[in-house]
Amino acid sequence: MYCCPGYYCSEDTKTLTLCPQNQYCPAGSVGGGTSCLWLASCPQGSSSASKFGLVIFVIVLIIGSCIVFWIHGRFEAVRTHHLEKRLRWIHNHNTHNDNMLLNDNEEDETNKNPVASTTELTTKESVIEIEASSDTQGDADGAETQINKKKKWHKVSQTFDIEFEHLGLTLSNGTPILQDVSGVLRSGRTCAIMGPSGSGKTTLISMLTSKIPKDEGKIRINGLEEELGHYRKLTGYVPQEDIMIRELTVHDVLLHSAYMRLPSDLSKAAMTEKVLEIIDFLGLNHVMNSVVGDAERRGISGGQRKRVNIGMELVTDPSILFLDEPTSGLDSSTSGDMCRLLRSVARRKGLTIAAVIHSPSPVAFDQFDDLLLLGHGGRVVFHGPRIEAPSYFGAIGFPVPEGASPSDFYMDVISNNVKSRITKKFKPFYLARYWESYCKRAQTFYANAEIGVDYKHPSPHATAPNTPRFSPRTSGLLSYPNLNSSAVSVQQSSGGLPESIAMTTINNMSSLALPSSSSATLHPPAQAHHFNRLSHHKSVTMSPDSIHQKSTPSSPRASMAFSDFNSMYSSPPLPEKLTFVETIQKSVRISIIESRMWWKGVLSETWETIEGLFLRRKDPIRNTANPFMMFWLCLNRARLQIYRNQRQFLYDQLLHLGCGMFISIAASRFDYLGRQHDLVCAMTPFQLKYSCASPVDHLTEVGVFIALGVCFAGISVGSMTFGNEKIVYWREKSSGLLTFPYYLAKVIADIPRIVLAGIMFSLSLIIFFHQRSNYFYLLFIIIVLYAVAFAMGYLLSVLVPQNRVALVGTGFTLAWAIVFSGDAPDLADVMSDDASSGYTATRWLWVISAPRYAIEAIYLREIQARPWQEIQNEPLSHTYSLGQFWWCFTAMTAIMFGWHVLAFFCLKLKNRNKQK
Repeated sequence: MYCCPGYYCSEDTKTLTLCPQNQYCPAGSVGGGTSCLWLASCPQGSSSASKFGLVIFVIVLIIGSCIVFWIHGRFEAVRTHHLEKRLRWIHNHNTHNDNMLLNDNEEDETNKNPVASTTELTTKESVIEIEASSDTQGDADGAETQINKKKKWHKVSQTFDIEFEHLGLTLSNGTPILQDVSGVLRSGRTCAIMGPSGSGKTTLISMLTSKIPKDEGKIRINGLEEELGHYRKLTGYVPQEDIMIRELTVHDVLLHSAYMRLPSDLSKAAMTEKVLEIIDFLGLNHVMNSVVGDAERRGISGGQRKRVNIGMELVTDPSILFLDEPTSGLDSSTSGDMCRLLRSVARRKGLTIAAVIHSPSPVAFDQFDDLLLLGHGGRVVFHGPRIEAPSYFGAIGFPVPEGASPSDFYMDVISNNVKSRITKKFKPFYLARYWESYCKRAQTFYANAEIGVDYKHPSPHATAPNTPRFSPRTSGLLSYPNLNSSAVSVQQSSGGLPESIAMTTINNMSSLALPSSSSATLHPPAQAHHFNRLSHHKSVTMSPDSIHQKSTPSSPRASMAFSDFNSMYSSPPLPEKLTFVETIQKSVRISIIESRMWWKGVLSETWETIEGLFLRRKDPIRNTANPFMMFWLCLNRARLQIYRNQRQFLYDQLLHLGCGMFISIAASRFDYLGRQHDLVCAMTPFQLKYSCASPVDHLTEVGVFIALGVCFAGISVGSMTFGNEKIVYWREKSSGLLTFPYYLAKVIADIPRIVLAGIMFSLSLIIFFHQRSNYFYLLFIIIVLYAVAFAMGYLLSVLVPQNRVALVGTGFTLAWAIVFSGDAPDLADVMSDDASSGYTATRWLWVISAPRYAIEAIYLREIQARPWQEIQNEPLSHTYSLGQFWWCFTAMTAIMFGWHVLAFFCLKLKNRNKQK
């Protein structure tokens, strides 16, 4: 060895000098030692710098971070105090909210006897309307009181009645999901959608909201045939899972939703006020500033999360609200409160609410106005007012037992767990036929000109949208009192033999005789505009002959002959069998529809982004936050996610610190020892002559270790940026969130984490690693490589399920940091003209490998700090060149941009069906 560690030699090879204090002299030092680094100790004769003083710097840095968190927490406490003070004021002054659910109980009592109470309810509605009118005469003080009392919960600006006819969806293999589903959802009412598993409940909601294509059928919005997706910004959808960012507080979650989806012309103060009102209305006052929490970090309870889940939609002031099993996982009391809350919202604000319900408690079930039951195969079993369901099922041979839960009983009937009172030959598919025949007879009855009924859809666009369209001869029908109690006789045939079936007496027949969705009390023509909304096909109707009978103490029995229902007891229709050609045609047709919807969604979002960035966007439905505001809101939310949780933030920094420390220990003996002098090599044994004449170069291995540690830590942390909230993104995307501002905000929010991670990793790295170049060059290289690793983590989190990201990330790290690093296999072998065909076909992978350029940059800076002559005079290993240092940074920046582009487009284009 030319010069021993701890000494430096003169250039004339005659003097060996002990390394002085505050300098260190590695093996082969010539002309003097190397100055000791800051926060390092170098006593006399040191061969390396003792850098344990850096630990003190790291500790000070962590303490400084804790102080910053503490200051931020104090600001948050002051802000929280003001919010709680304002919330108490709202709670004390909006006293009607306290009794809102109780007041609706009065409406339930009246609904139990709709015939006797409809006039009273309508009169109450009329009184409210009269009191709210600006030109009302008399009782002005009372009207003003009512207006002040209702002003916080005014009706929505636009109401929607959704009618759907003959909706169907069949898979390409012929399996039906929905078949001939017709119904109506009215504003101001709640509808429960029930059915066994696989009956198409969620599919129906997805079809109504244009999330999936429909094979057949029509959807009318306020009487006009159009897609509900056009009113996406006025439609709220509450998924079954409590999809929200769990690191945020209840107030943060609701406030972000309000800022994103409320009209942009509202001030922030007005939006904040609305959020506080919703918090008070939902009863979340005491948990407003509590984090939502998850399985690891305890937060609010499950019932409170359900309320927050609904509140995320309510704060946006929607006109339509769909819910997917909002009572799942809740006890009977909490689920009852939840459904009572939905009914209150529908009553007070005029929302159109439909909810998929699974096994509701009797209390929860009683809160719904309407009921839509789907049977096996996706066919309608019943659709109408909930209070009419017992009469209908009793009429078809399934009376609800006393004390039984109606919802459970209906499900047992659909599942064939209840025996029919009419026939022993009953099969579950009869239920759909009962309903089809019943709707057909009811529609024929209302379209019969002899009884003076003009059967039409009530048009919400008419002057009096709640008024049924009766012909002038209807008054004769309305005057018969014997409609209050009747029975239905059904005549059918089985095997050619007539079978007369006397159905059970149906009470409240007046509500069944008219197409009423709630109650059908009739009023004088002067009060015609106070009618409730009517449904055209949901009630058992009377035959014309029964109307002309006189009322007797024992009400006469009206008859309804289902003469077209001769095949009731035949076998169910066989599944549709498609030929090979038909299967191909159907598959192509569905593919074309889905492709058209896919491209339409992508292009519309792209145009909306461009229009928002460069043009003044005017949305005819609702002007919400523009792309710049979306970016700012997402950036603030991401900042809260990352930097509010002090413990998680410190854990991440310890991860980077630990990775750097392990790499430092592994690279502690890796260095570059130049080629020995020719006179020295002349005296060595023959076996050592080659190694003496060649440099000992381990700097490339140091770069590989650094790339391994940085890529592993960066991908692990970066994959959590999108991986933990992909479903949140999908939910917000379906409500109008643009991908570009969201992605850009998340990336920018991660920049401080990337910089701090690079500092932590590099500080721990140089504790044992004999780094001789300028520390800031090394820091810069590591920060850029971290940025690339984070971008790789973004892409993996978008493409790979979250439970697989760790495994895939490990393989990704090994591939890029070892195989495509340029060390093994050697970059010179890969890039040579004589390389094998395998290298020739795949050498582009080395060209786009960011770790390869990071390793080269580290090598170049470190080798330039060595004093050996061959470094300047001879070609370097691995095809490296001293003038390529800044080119390495340019290449890494371009590769980082490429990973970001891939991650962005994968986030935007993948899982489009979940973003609708």
